[in-house]
Amino acid sequence: MATIPDTWFDQKIQDEITTMEQSTAMKAYLDGRIQPGEAARLLTVGVHQAAEEETGEAEGVEEKLCELWGFIIDFILEWPSSHEMILKLLYAISKLPHVDRTEKADLETLTDDAGAEREAQLWEDLPRLWNSLNEYWASEAAWRMDWAKSDMERGERPSWFNINVFGASAFKSGPFMGRRELGDWGCYVLKEAADPERGLLDVDIPVAQTWIQTAGPELHYFFSTRYKGPSSPETWAEWQKAFRDISSDDIVDARVREKAADVAAAMGTASVISGSEYEKLRIDLVYV
Repeated sequence: MATIPDTWFDQKIQDEITTMEQSTAMKAYLDGRIQPGEAARLLTVGVHQAAEEETGEAEGVEEKLCELWGFIIDFILEWPSSHEMILKLLYAISKLPHVDRTEKADLETLTDDAGAEREAQLWEDLPRLWNSLNEYWASEAAWRMDWAKSDMERGERPSWFNINVFGASAFKSGPFMGRRELGDWGCYVLKEAADPERGLLDVDIPVAQTWIQTAGPELHYFFSTRYKGPSSPETWAEWQKAFRDISSDDIVDARVREKAADVAAAMGTASVISGSEYEKLRIDLVYV
């Protein structure tokens, strides 16, 4: 992976996004000097201390959790070469010893696909992580619209692309594959990119290409079975046709047209995979 300069870590400490101890632990982990489990233990010390000191409300623990997730999400947004190691780290954190919070305030209430609610467990459920990621993702989605209307040079800020690269990779395989939040991201990206009237094609088409080429079959299966938006076969076909139309529109930049054609082709391939082949993909949708 790319070497992250010390100045980047120093700035995070100066901005009080992370602590010196967490920065040191993350550097050691990314350099390969410590394993994911050890990094997970060192990075979560502050959360454990807050949990031990907790007397009533969970504000102290929640604050430390949000600080931890914010630091980790910065790697997702700014350093895509770290994504694989970040996924391993998050999995290691989820495997830390369970913290008994009996008679203590809830950290987060989770709702499964059937509408049943339960309290988030520390660390199994990585409480507050997915909410934090969704907030960052939604902010990036909104920002890309403002940015497209401004005079800023296109491509100056790649964080919208990076967070979707992470989402597509995590959704396709590994401990978080098939997760509902990530699948919703991918479907939203396809829907938005298929609308040429938004004037964001050179922003959205490359992101759609990343999703469909990284996790096309998995995303189609999710779209067909669990997506909360319009998920009929006709809708997928309409999006595919929209990408084909964009690919043949002479007004659109040639590079964007080429990527749109790739998206349309990959969507067609994803949509014809049979149910038995989905089983071979070992998709295990997670709803928490």
